[in-house]
Amino acid sequence: MIFILFFQIEYQAVNRVQNDGAQELVLYLNIPERKLQYISREKDFLASYEIQVTVYDEQTNQLTGDYWRRTVLNDTADIVDSVKISIPRKSEFFVLKILDLHGGEIFKSTQRLIQVKNVANIFWSVKEDTLRLTFTVFNQQDNIDSIAATIADSKSVVKARRGTYPDSIEFDVAGLPIDGYDLKLDVYGNAGKIDESIIPIKISRPFYLDDNIWFTKVDQLQYIATPSEMNVLKQADVEQRDSLWVAFWKNFDPTPNTAYNEKEIEYYERIAYAEERFANGDRGWRSDRARVFVRYGPPDEIQSFPYELDSFPYEVWLYYKNNLRFVFVDRYGFGQYLLVNRDGLGI
Repeated sequence: MIFILFFQIEYQAVNRVQNDGAQELVLYLNIPERKLQYISREKDFLASYEIQVTVYDEQTNQLTGDYWRRTVLNDTADIVDSVKISIPRKSEFFVLKILDLHGGEIFKSTQRLIQVKNVANIFWSVKEDTLRLTFTVFNQQDNIDSIAATIADSKSVVKARRGTYPDSIEFDVAGLPIDGYDLKLDVYGNAGKIDESIIPIKISRPFYLDDNIWFTKVDQLQYIATPSEMNVLKQADVEQRDSLWVAFWKNFDPTPNTAYNEKEIEYYERIAYAEERFANGDRGWRSDRARVFVRYGPPDEIQSFPYELDSFPYEVWLYYKNNLRFVFVDRYGFGQYLLVNRDGLGI
């Protein structure tokens, strides 16, 4: 879902050539500050995390691996980090794990390595709706005719020349929604395709510049905003969206002197949770359970009655601190739980 893309750990893997006999895997990471638990140490709040990389061959035999430990201050919204490890040429894939040393594993990903044959050192970046792909071409034998890159419905081709040299391909990605994509890199010789690689790409831009995401996020404000406030945001010109969004959330910011708004982050984390947990037969973040969850947070207790005789399946959510009880009934038997007491009942 679109809004789950926010507050996620992101990384990019680059397979570099060190020399004729060795390669190097470099990982560039971006870790949202909210993913880590911070512990008070004297006047500071510190978090500690560990990055683990394990490299395997085609038969899933471990070839090498390493880990790195970091300690960071709670003074930024995102943590930018990178690690590198020398890998054998027969390496096929790697597993990346990130552990919060105060809270356990927070991220795991498995990715196939790009085999260094004709193209290596592949790196991508997106700036102002331009995707730029840079790479090194190995064409000492002059057997490469051209290199083609394809993302979504866009394709770009560059002619190859003899030798080892850096090259690049650019795409206009203004029409692509914020999402993850597979960019395909094909190498052609005189007789046809001789090599191909798949590179995971993420198109990212400020959400207020993407109409689909902007209107979705404004719709999701329905549990905290008035209809008139939402209309103002929906009707705003693109140039006004960012400032109006900041102004809206400023009214809810518990710490206005910090770099980010904790209330906004918490709100959309609850929206994402509701979309994930209440979408099987129900309406996700638009469901009645989401309405209560986003407003009050996780209930102190959930009493579930899925197989009651002579009654529909139902759930009772209890909020002891608020002295509230909400009853949700699955009237149609498809998992859509409807709230039967809008304002809650006293416990």
